[in-house]
Amino acid sequence: MQRLLTLLAAVAVLISCNETTEKKTTGEKADKVAVDTLKTEAESETGEYDDFGFRIDTAKVQDHKVLKNESLYLILDKFDFSAQEIYAVTQQARDLIDVRSFKPGQRYRIYASLDEKGNEPLKRLVWQPNPLDYVVFDWQDSLQIYKSSKMLTTQTETASAEINSSLYETMVREELSPLLAYKLSEIYAWEIDFFTLRSGDRFKIVYEKKFIDDTFFEIGEIKAASFTHRGETYNAFKYEGEKISGYFDEEGKSVQKALLKAPFKFSQRISSGFSHNRFHPVLKRRIPHYGVDYAAPHGTPVLSVGDGTVTESRYRGANGNIVKIRHNSTYETAYLHLSGFARGIKEGRSVKQGQVIGYVGKTGRVTGTHLDYRIYKNNRPVNPLTVDLPSSESIPESSMKNYRKKLDEYMDELNISGQSGTDSMLTGNRKKTGKET
Repeated sequence: MQRLLTLLAAVAVLISCNETTEKKTTGEKADKVAVDTLKTEAESETGEYDDFGFRIDTAKVQDHKVLKNESLYLILDKFDFSAQEIYAVTQQARDLIDVRSFKPGQRYRIYASLDEKGNEPLKRLVWQPNPLDYVVFDWQDSLQIYKSSKMLTTQTETASAEINSSLYETMVREELSPLLAYKLSEIYAWEIDFFTLRSGDRFKIVYEKKFIDDTFFEIGEIKAASFTHRGETYNAFKYEGEKISGYFDEEGKSVQKALLKAPFKFSQRISSGFSHNRFHPVLKRRIPHYGVDYAAPHGTPVLSVGDGTVTESRYRGANGNIVKIRHNSTYETAYLHLSGFARGIKEGRSVKQGQVIGYVGKTGRVTGTHLDYRIYKNNRPVNPLTVDLPSSESIPESSMKNYRKKLDEYMDELNISGQSGTDSMLTGNRKKTGKET
């Protein structure tokens, strides 16, 4: 009996060992299958991708340009879409893009795949209206149309130079973008008259250059600037906070001044707006109207919207009695159809913001009493109601701690000292550092 029990125990151990071995082998096989599956999935994710993030090693890819008079309809027609299919695509696309905005020279890329019959059905089309943005038409499952953009890389640079002629010519000489001259004049329009620059004036700036796929795309913002004019140095630093943004000096004071939103002490009704194609009530034809008409009562005082110099004060034909004021090298304003001029308002006289310069009337070619008010930015008319005028507010005390941190960074990049920075302005020195946005 004892021998039988021993024999049965040995058989039980043997069976248990076999089960363990079998389970281990089964587990190893399962693990191997799982690993092989993950490996296959990982391998399926590898491949060659283009700048839009789509695989190009599993599709037939072709690049094209939009031809003259070619539309989305004609492009899809080339790839054997039926009229009904094209109509469905254009209808869906209308919710996202202007289907008439396909222009000659714009690029588009198509992705096709071979089917069982050897055909090459289009599975994706990517249209680039500009180098940055693109629109995807995807037929992988049901049609999906969406917009996207390429990644922009921002490179920060410093540049400096001494001016011998104009600011524009200096930029060209230093192989800098002329757009920087425009941006500088915008920043310092309230402090420097760029029509009176002297030989020996100089500047130093920290600014952004933006790239797409290592190809230059555009000039970004000027982050900091130091400009010496007639022996006096003006520093300006870009700051964007929750409550305020703009360019400020070392003390947090704005380097820009605001223009009044309207040339009146009290609100007045607008009777006609800014338009490139307005029907003229006297001439009975459509012509541009580059001002805003205020239907103010006859004799209402008209105010100068900012400090400046009177450049015109006279009767001028269809404009009637007109006053023009130059506020700086960027902004000029005009006030038309006045009944008369305020005392002392003559060409060459200085005026202050809020000073009365004339009175509402109906002189010139008009049908009734009103003021035609106009703003010119860089000698071009802009809409007074929508123009983005700078703020003249200082940085609030609650934001000064953050501003001073940025200020220290900017001053270090400009290599200037606490106040004037005139001793360390370097001519022709440039520095590059890269960062990604």
